[in-house]
Amino acid sequence: MRRDVRFAILGLLLLLPAVVLVSAGLLRLELPDLLVHPVFVMGGLLLAFALNALSVLRFRLAHEEGAVVGAMSIRLRGTVLNLTTLALSCLLLATIAVYLFVENFQPR
Repeated sequence: MRRDVRFAILGLLLLLPAVVLVSAGLLRLELPDLLVHPVFVMGGLLLAFALNALSVLRFRLAHEEGAVVGAMSIRLRGTVLNLTTLALSCLLLATIAVYLFVENFQPR
């Protein structure tokens, strides 16, 4: 199995706590506290994003005329599963961030 596919499958497994949390919130279900622990949810989201970003994004550092030049490029050669996992992790992270803002916002 290729490295990209392994990263995508591992990323999808790491996204499960966040998917369960968001789905349970939308369906108004109660979940055990251990399953929705912030370390599992946010750690899984960030780790899934990082693993799949390695397959899709390219980072380069070069030394040109006495200066260090950095470049980041998006490579669409990653599998569709990597792109899907990357997009899903961004979507879940945005959903949780919006929920946290709306739940804790108090107009002054």
